[in-house]
Amino acid sequence: MKTTFISSTTLWNSPRSTLDKLQSEIVKANKEVVTGRHSDVGLALGRATGKSLSLRQERAELDALTDSNASVTLRLKTTSAALDQVRTVADNFRDSLVGMRVTAQDVPLVQSQARAGLEKLISNLNESAGGQYLFGGTNSKVEPLKDYEALAKGAVDTAFAAYFGFPKTSAADVAGIEPDEMKGFIEQLSNDVFSDRWDNLWSNASSQNIQSLISPTERVDTSTNANESGIRKLAMAYVMAFDLGIENLNDETREYVVSMVIGTLGEGVSEVTQVQADLGTAQRKIDDANERMSLQKTFYEERITNYEAVDPAEAKIRVDQLSTQIQTSYSLTVQLNQLSLIKFL
Repeated sequence: MKTTFISSTTLWNSPRSTLDKLQSEIVKANKEVVTGRHSDVGLALGRATGKSLSLRQERAELDALTDSNASVTLRLKTTSAALDQVRTVADNFRDSLVGMRVTAQDVPLVQSQARAGLEKLISNLNESAGGQYLFGGTNSKVEPLKDYEALAKGAVDTAFAAYFGFPKTSAADVAGIEPDEMKGFIEQLSNDVFSDRWDNLWSNASSQNIQSLISPTERVDTSTNANESGIRKLAMAYVMAFDLGIENLNDETREYVVSMVIGTLGEGVSEVTQVQADLGTAQRKIDDANERMSLQKTFYEERITNYEAVDPAEAKIRVDQLSTQIQTSYSLTVQLNQLSLIKFL
């Protein structure tokens, strides 16, 4: 016959031995009530965990693209706003010239407006956002347009003197220039200073626009650059108006130059408007992509929920049951602490 001793210490520690486990379980249950998903997804799903992680990764990629599209949208809107200012200045200058017979007395005002228009054009195209120049194309770290006085003016002066055989400051000689002669010079100037040597004299921009991935399968141009034909035509119109010596031209040749300025401004504004339309098309594609990705994210979230979600009611019942067990454990511990032979005797 074997005698077994019963220790009061053993009795006291018995309910306490499961207390740590109960407290750990209630922490997990409370977490499931709050988050609505398994506290340990890997343990709960087992082999299906990989599918859940894959779905979360795909949804995270869509979130990243959506955030990126927000930055691209800001760049597009800022660029379009700058082009609005470019068009407005050019339209106002052209309107002031249309129907106006530019006399020698009007020349200083016209030249002043043209010079201000070119300065505004350069200022608008050198705008930046988020540390990147809007009109730099892929070369967005450097100001797109150089100041006219830096290189282009010297090239214009040299071209004038080389073509006519005298500088544009020679009033008597300039007064003898005929419209056909000026036409030939303007054509040469357009091909040279505003086309072939544009990159060297005027622009630091890249003609390659920034492309952005706006959805998992779609990439579009999301910028423009200072080398666009419309920009070059506006710059040329302003230069013709204030830096071809029109103050010394005879009336007939001056009228021809003014008509060329008006026509070039119109072409430039039209082409700038087309650039804005292209930016608007890119924005519409981004909006459509965001809408599609929003639907995809909803689909992924539903599938993730099917894998990871817990029944809130069941989780709440489990919390209540665990709370009851913990309270019972505490109560038994208190009662066992009251056991004493002294009290019994």
